[in-house]
Amino acid sequence: MSVTGILLLGGFIVFAALMVARILPTLLALPLMAAWIAWVAGLPFLTWANEVLLGGALRLSSAIALVVFGAMFARVIQKTGISAAIIKKAAEMAGDRPIAIAFLMLAATAFVFTGMSGLGAVLMVGSIVLPIMTSTGISPLDAAVILLMGINLGLMANIASYGTYIGIFGSEPALYYYFPGVAIAALAAIIYILRNIPRGTGEGGSLLNLLFSIVKGIATIPLSIVQSMGKLFGSRQNSLVRKKRELAPAALIAPVLPLIFIGCAGMVFGLGSPKNGAIDPVAAAILGFLLSALYAALTTRPGQTINLLAGAFVEGIQDVAGVLFLFIGIGMLVTATAHPLAAPVLNPVLTSILPESLTGLLIIFALFAPAALYRGPFNMYGMGAGIAAILVGFGTFPPEALCGMFLAVGFVQAVADPTNSHNTWIGGFTEVDTAVILRRILPYSWGMCILMLLCVAFTHCV
Repeated sequence: MSVTGILLLGGFIVFAALMVARILPTLLALPLMAAWIAWVAGLPFLTWANEVLLGGALRLSSAIALVVFGAMFARVIQKTGISAAIIKKAAEMAGDRPIAIAFLMLAATAFVFTGMSGLGAVLMVGSIVLPIMTSTGISPLDAAVILLMGINLGLMANIASYGTYIGIFGSEPALYYYFPGVAIAALAAIIYILRNIPRGTGEGGSLLNLLFSIVKGIATIPLSIVQSMGKLFGSRQNSLVRKKRELAPAALIAPVLPLIFIGCAGMVFGLGSPKNGAIDPVAAAILGFLLSALYAALTTRPGQTINLLAGAFVEGIQDVAGVLFLFIGIGMLVTATAHPLAAPVLNPVLTSILPESLTGLLIIFALFAPAALYRGPFNMYGMGAGIAAILVGFGTFPPEALCGMFLAVGFVQAVADPTNSHNTWIGGFTEVDTAVILRRILPYSWGMCILMLLCVAFTHCV
């Protein structure tokens, strides 16, 4: 390995160690790593300033826009009381039987997180869901795990949560494993509940009544929509009185409306590159968030729609400010590693340490998936973003396959990492040590990772 290669690899290791030790925040480490690569590769100062610093900051603009509009929609869902109403409605349907409660709380949490994300959403949902589960005899540990799996399932179906992957791999590769990811998250959650939550007496009848209640609720949605739209043109009630009234069933479907819109847009225009006459998935998602936020506002607070949406934009941007700066750093790193002057220097280093085949790389991801924990090298909100950017710039492996691999290890990080802010809060709320939660949930999260890697192997190695 050349001196330049040693400098590159050594700098990469140093930055990784600083992030893992929490000495240097990821928000600063990624731009500094991009600058390090540019300096070692011999990029002129003006090239670095114009193409890496500025061009890199703008590179992930579509992903940044996606996250901003997703955060705005999440705020609308929260401010209108839709998310809390969904959870309380699910609790009423389930009664006091543990397994029915577990499934309904899982479904309600997942449903809410198809339109929300962030620690604030976890605090709001968790403070309702966790006491409901523990009051029916579900242990605090199992309640914590079910909440985490519900959050994971919802975020796998939430287009906004794919912003990092879209920024690094592109919109089409990032959504390549969307449906397998949702299915795997659902399967793991169902298996966990069936294995760990005891059935109560008369559970079968409860579930049948539950199914009947759900069907009945769905049937009332069209009438509820008409009634809600009529309020927009009717007399305006006092906002305090309106808040106390039960939300119409039509409003409760708002969290999944962006997904429905994206599906409809895909059927009409096709999802893909605009060059091929299709609509970009990010454009479809942004339009879906806007229309769904408008729908949620009109069906809950028609007289306050403008103020509600304006406030949601401001508060939503505040919620994701750190993520936006992370995307800027990722863009700089991707630009630096893919630069024509840097790639010839970087590629020999990667060739010497990476397996030659995709199968070999899959095995590495399968064996070392827990490296996504504790801000390790597979964590996509840390060192993993840098590794992903470098692998994409390397150009040897298909972007879809690489994205699938990082989505796979993301299962481990998303639900099991004790350093996650939501894991820490859930552990404190339930008075269960995060290490105990890790030991209980790791076999399931690692299993989800293996299943996703098998999907990648099936689609790219067979």
